[in-house]
Amino acid sequence: MNTSVSMNLRSKNFTITREVIFIVVLVFALVAFEIFNFSTTEYALTDLLGDLQFLGFSWATILSLAFCGIDFAGLAKLFSNGNTEKEIDNWYLFGSWLIAAVMNAMLTWWGISIAIINHDNTGNPFVSQGVLLTFVPILVAVIVWLTRVMIIGAFSTSESLILVKKR
Repeated sequence: MNTSVSMNLRSKNFTITREVIFIVVLVFALVAFEIFNFSTTEYALTDLLGDLQFLGFSWATILSLAFCGIDFAGLAKLFSNGNTEKEIDNWYLFGSWLIAAVMNAMLTWWGISIAIINHDNTGNPFVSQGVLLTFVPILVAVIVWLTRVMIIGAFSTSESLILVKKR
């Protein structure tokens, strides 16, 4: 079964394979996820830290960028030619990623909780505001954490990306 589509763009052959489509969709999902991750983290940290600043940048923005950056650092490590002599570096990176992911999940919970409280029409005859405040933030935080694990896992175990790493 042929899994590629060939196109002629300005007299040059361009082949789109299933792997290329998979990588594009995965990168799009990661970017969208990180945008959501950044905004919920910044919202929660702004609520917790207020308007504290360093060199004109809010602490919330700086820390939110750090949380998003650790995901990209892990991905960059996946695509680098890993040095097997320094496996401890991989464990340090994994540990920092795991700590950041857990902390980020807690901040997502906080941000969603604050957003629900600040939303006037929260709750209805079927679901009370108390139930929404209890379960929705936890559900969103767990889903965000699992999504992070799955997206990074998809990058690290993807057969097509392994081919990219060997070049």
